[in-house]
Amino acid sequence: MDKAHHFRRAVRMIRIARAIVILVILILTYSQTTAGESFVINDVRIFDGEKMIPRTTVYVEEGRIIRIGRRIRVPAGTGTVEGQGCTLLPGLIDAHVHAFAEAQLEQALVFGVTTMIDMFTSVDFMQSIKRKQDSGESSGMAYLVSPGLLATVPGGHGTQYGIPIPEITEPGEAQAFVDARIAEGADFIKIILDDGRSFNTQLPTFDLATVKALIEASHKREKMAVVHISTLRDAIDVVEAGADGLAHLFFNEASDPDFGSIVKRHGAFVIPTFSVLEGLSGNPGGRSLIEDGKLLPYLTEADKASLRRTFPVESKPAAYASAEQAMRQLNEADVPILAGTDAPNPGTTYGASLHRELELLVSAGLPNTTALRAATSVPAETFGLKTRGRIQKGMVADLVLVRGDPTRDIKSTRNIVSVWKDGEQVDREAYRLEVEKEKQDLNKQKGAPPPPGFGSGLISDFESSIIVSEYGTGWTLSTDVLMGGKSRAEMTRVSGGAKGSDGALRITGTVAMGAQFQWAGAMFSPGTAMMSPANLSSKKAIRFWAKGDGKTYTVMVFAQSLGLQPAMMRFVAGDAWETHVFPFEDFGTDGGDIMGIFFGSSLEPGEFTLDIDEVCIE
Repeated sequence: MDKAHHFRRAVRMIRIARAIVILVILILTYSQTTAGESFVINDVRIFDGEKMIPRTTVYVEEGRIIRIGRRIRVPAGTGTVEGQGCTLLPGLIDAHVHAFAEAQLEQALVFGVTTMIDMFTSVDFMQSIKRKQDSGESSGMAYLVSPGLLATVPGGHGTQYGIPIPEITEPGEAQAFVDARIAEGADFIKIILDDGRSFNTQLPTFDLATVKALIEASHKREKMAVVHISTLRDAIDVVEAGADGLAHLFFNEASDPDFGSIVKRHGAFVIPTFSVLEGLSGNPGGRSLIEDGKLLPYLTEADKASLRRTFPVESKPAAYASAEQAMRQLNEADVPILAGTDAPNPGTTYGASLHRELELLVSAGLPNTTALRAATSVPAETFGLKTRGRIQKGMVADLVLVRGDPTRDIKSTRNIVSVWKDGEQVDREAYRLEVEKEKQDLNKQKGAPPPPGFGSGLISDFESSIIVSEYGTGWTLSTDVLMGGKSRAEMTRVSGGAKGSDGALRITGTVAMGAQFQWAGAMFSPGTAMMSPANLSSKKAIRFWAKGDGKTYTVMVFAQSLGLQPAMMRFVAGDAWETHVFPFEDFGTDGGDIMGIFFGSSLEPGEFTLDIDEVCIE
C-alpha cells in the first residue's frame, strides 16, 4: 500500500473523527438545553403543588407537561436535564404585586416567579399585557392577572400614585363602577378600606355600606372582591360583608382569638404580605436578600436600592407580632393562605422578594409544604388559573428546578438551577451578565471625581437675578408631557428668600390627571450633560428651604443605580419658610451616580405654588 493511499485514508479518518466530535457536541448541547420543542427532566424530586414525590421523571412537549412517571417513553433525541439532588417546583406565583412595566414581568421570571397577581395598575398596561398573553407573545414575561384600577374614595389610599381612578362615594354607584372595570378586562375587583389610623395619620375611606355594595356588585357579575384593610376590625367587617379575600393582614396592634375561625366560616382567603409588614414595623428584612449569594448575582442596583429602602411611616410596635399570631390562627383554621410580596414597595423587589415571603411565612408558623402551596397551587386555584400552579399532565410547563429540598429548608427555593415559562427556558445567565455589566459601569462611575464646582455642595441660593447653579447643567422644567401627560410648570426667580435673603425659586403649574404618573416641577442636573450621572457621594443629604400653599410636594432622585424608577420623598410646604433634609440613603442611593433632583408636585391634582431656596448637598 503506497504512501498516498495511507495519506488519503488518514484524511478520511480525521474527517470522520471530526464529524463524530461535532455530532457529540451537538448531542450534548441539545441534551442540556430545554428551550426546544420538547425536553425531559430525569430522576428528580417533585413538589407537585400539593405533595412531594420522591423520585420521578417529567416530559414536556410544546409548552405542556405530557407525562410524569418513573419509567416513561420519550421520543428519540429529546433534550435531557438531569435532576438528581434537585427539586422541581411549579412556577411560583406572587399573589400581590403592582406591575407597571414589562421589564418587571421579565425580571420576575429570573427568580422563578412565572405568574404575578397584580393588585392595581393602569388600564393601558393591563390591556397591553393581556393582548400579548392572548396572542402568545408573552413567553418572556410572567403571566399577569389584574383588576386594573381599584375602588377607593377621592384622596383615599391608592390615589397617591397618580393613576386616575373613577370616583365612587356611595353604594348606589357600586354596580356601575364594577361593570366599568369588567369592561376594561379586570380579572377581579380590588377595594380599599383604610383610614390611615394604623400609621397615626388620617385618610378618607369608604363606609362599610359602600364596601358591601361593591362586594355584592362584584359577585353579581361573578367576580371576586379582594379588599385592602389595615385594622383587625376592618378585616372582620369586610369578611363578614362577603369579601372573598384580604389583600393584607392587618397592621395594627390587635388580636381576636376567633379571627381564624371567622375567616374560615366565611370562606375567605388571606394574602399576608409579611414582606411589607416587616418593613412597616421598622425591620428592613428585605436587605437580607442582598446578602444571599444565590440571589445577589441577579439583583440589579435598582433592586438593591429598593430592598434597602424603608417606609416613611411605621406601624405600631407590636403590629407585626399581632400579624404572626393571626397567621397561626388562620393556619390552624385551614384558611387558604396565598404568598404575596406587595412589590415594589420599600424593602421589596420583583421576583426575589417572594423567596423572602416564603421564609417569613415559615417563620410565622406555616409548615414548609403549606408555604410552598401558598406560592403555587393555592393562588392558582383561588384565582382560577386552571393550568398553572401544579405539576400534572396537561398543565402549562411553568417550572422551577432548584437544588436541595425546600420542604426541609425553605431557602432552597433560592438555589435555582433553571426556570421554564411555557416550556421555554429562561436565559438566567444572559440576565446575570447584564447585571454584572451594569455593576461594572456603576463602579466606574462611582470612582469618578465630583463635578467641578461641587466644593461646598451648594446648588443654588437664587441671589442672582437669573436662575443659575454652582455646578452641573442647571435647572430645567420637568413634567409628565414626556409620558403623554398634560401637566405644566413654570419657574421664576422671585424676591424674598429664606432667612431674609434676596431671592428664591418659585415653581408654579398645574398637575393634570390622565397620565400613568403625573408630575410637574423643576429639575436640577448635577452632571456635565443633562441627566448624565455625577458623583456626589462625598456628601450625604439634600437640604433646602421651602414654603408654599400648604400642599404635599415631592423630591424625586434619579440615579443610574435606581434604574428607570426615581425614588421619592414627600414634604408639606406651608406658608412659612421651613428647612427640609433628606439623606441619600432614604432614596436608596449613596449619591455616587445622581442624574437629577426634582422638586415639585406629583400627588395632588390642580394648580400649585412652591418656593425653594438654599438648595444644597451636605
